Amino acid sequence: MKIQSLLCRFVTLFLLLLSASPAETAFEPVSESPWLQGGIASSLFPTTPLVIIVNPACLGLLEGHGVAASASRPFGLHSLDRTAIAGDWMFRRFAVGAALSLSGDGSYTEETAVAAAAFRIMNGVVLGTDISIRNLQISGYGRATGVSADIGAVWSPTSGVYSTALFRSVIRSDLGDSGDPSSPRSLELGLGVVPVDRVSLAVGAGRQEGLDTEFSFHTAFSPQSSISLGAGMITNPARFWAALSISVSPINVEYGYGEHSTLPGTHSVALCWGNCASDPPALNLSDSEEESEASAPEFPLNVNTATEEEFLLIPGIGPGRASAIAAWMRQNGPVSSIEELDDIPGVGPSLMEVFREFLVAE
Repeated sequence: MKIQSLLCRFVTLFLLLLSASPAETAFEPVSESPWLQGGIASSLFPTTPLVIIVNPACLGLLEGHGVAASASRPFGLHSLDRTAIAGDWMFRRFAVGAALSLSGDGSYTEETAVAAAAFRIMNGVVLGTDISIRNLQISGYGRATGVSADIGAVWSPTSGVYSTALFRSVIRSDLGDSGDPSSPRSLELGLGVVPVDRVSLAVGAGRQEGLDTEFSFHTAFSPQSSISLGAGMITNPARFWAALSISVSPINVEYGYGEHSTLPGTHSVALCWGNCASDPPALNLSDSEEESEASAPEFPLNVNTATEEEFLLIPGIGPGRASAIAAWMRQNGPVSSIEELDDIPGVGPSLMEVFREFLVAE
């Protein structure tokens, strides 16, 4: 009932935002990460802790600890060059993270610091919140500082399906003494699915006060576990983007390009160290529960004899992670304790909790 009440509140707020009259002009936002150019839609399949700037609830989708840094040149303008750094730390049922974003050339400077936390309140449901401090300096006009807070939620009703709702600036201050808010309010909704292994699709919609409704689309494909290709678009105005991610554990390198309908393109790069990416399992389309139960192994599995296909059937273990576990077991041989699996590159506390529940060492 509490979840239904929360969803009703989000829908009500979304309808209120839809009723606002659109503004004639707006600042064009640029993502701090090549893989997050699709906004709320991209955040459902994060590859970096920089996701906390887009959606703090999606911090809970990351597999483990990580640190990331990025640089971009929005619309080819040196004066808007942006750098960002973020990190996250995972615990059993919650995660914390922080990020710092800097942009400008001295005549115009924008600095944003974000602290975020995500809590797994029940199986498949994560709540997230953040607080941001924004400092804006314009030569000849002085400096102003404001504070805002966002809240969001991610819900996975079944394997391979994700949805999210985010309310930005639910609390905010004025930007200095200007009387203007530190950041605009908006409500954003997203839905994503992994129809088959290594393919993800997502759509999103958002309404910022004073602007038209914006829609976003995201798709990604991993031809192999170390390479991912992503693409998508955002409407009003139309913006297209593409990204490439190459992972050589424990390092992940990303490059992205965004094409604006009326402005020059945006280039961005990012580097992540640690277990940065989510690894969602594919949608289970079994014809019946009996068929699914018949094909499922009996848990807990003996880690010393389990196959890659059996690892893949563990809830929350995707193809990339199953392949990594099987490869490590082949290379290192039998283990006498599940705790030894902590030596697998990219394994963090959240994944170790899954191991303890579904695996034994015999």
